[in-house]
Amino acid sequence: MTKFSRRAMLAGIAGGLAAPALIGPAAAATTLKVSTSFPNDPKFSTARIWYDLFLPRLKEATDGQIAAQFFPDNQLGQEADVVNQVKSGVVDMMLVGTSIWTNIVPEIGAFDLGYIFKDYDHMRRVAASPAGDAVRRLLVQKAGVHFPAWGRNLGARNFMTKFAFKTPAELAGKKIRCLPNPVVTETVKLMGAAATPMAFGEIYTGLQAGVIDGLEHDAPTVLSAKFYETAKNFTLTKHIHTPFGAFVSDRTMTKLPAAQRDGLLKAIKEATDDQFAKAGQIEADAMAELAKLGVTLSECDRAAFRERVRPMWDRFAERTPGAKPLLDAIQQTANG
Repeated sequence: MTKFSRRAMLAGIAGGLAAPALIGPAAAATTLKVSTSFPNDPKFSTARIWYDLFLPRLKEATDGQIAAQFFPDNQLGQEADVVNQVKSGVVDMMLVGTSIWTNIVPEIGAFDLGYIFKDYDHMRRVAASPAGDAVRRLLVQKAGVHFPAWGRNLGARNFMTKFAFKTPAELAGKKIRCLPNPVVTETVKLMGAAATPMAFGEIYTGLQAGVIDGLEHDAPTVLSAKFYETAKNFTLTKHIHTPFGAFVSDRTMTKLPAAQRDGLLKAIKEATDDQFAKAGQIEADAMAELAKLGVTLSECDRAAFRERVRPMWDRFAERTPGAKPLLDAIQQTANG
């Protein structure tokens, strides 16, 4: 059964936010179900922006033989549920960061280690390395999904809270929502907070009810999900730069004729490159908009946070032996 959140309902009411759900379905041989937890905001939602770039490219690259239907805002279920639907082929494509796949492919938890990436350009150098190819193979082998192009969220993950802070000590006892992912949970704990794993669709009400004191995410997502209505402090911890992109079911890929499969991959890669190029400006625009809405944007003692988190890199390598080549590649590509 389709699930609707508060934001899904609002998105449906707001005609100006309506996504171009289908392209040429009458003529198309295949219609892909594309799911995401991100809001349906054409200006600041990572997934909606990517989808709008993807749609015309898909039509062109497949001569209209593949159509797409967009299901934003957890309409097909929470992320953990949709992961299983993508694995089984019930959902064809999921627009999400790599973090949600860590429970199935532990090696890619390396991407969620605090301060492991200097920035998104560093992340992309890893994507272009042999280690990046190995990650793509692991995702197919263990999770049954293809990750054709490494994109990016629209900014680093930062803290959005009901209180101001600059140091790890000031986070003590504060309940910060994090992804239900062991690496992210441990990272947030090491930064000083009481890490509180929670599905994305539960954050808004969690803030309202006082179940959490804040969350960690990028600025455009904070803006499009309206988390600023309850939390008013955005602190630039810049602790995680997670890859984002289209995860395509292997069952879907296998069913497509070769020409359509190639066209789909071409459209995904082009949309991802385009979004990557636009992301920096979108992040800057989102921060400016948050400031206009009364949010205080603050720097913090990032060196102190990094020092607390850094020992986790070695512990992760010890307990996840298969991740060592990836960790080595990340560190070897740090300086370009």
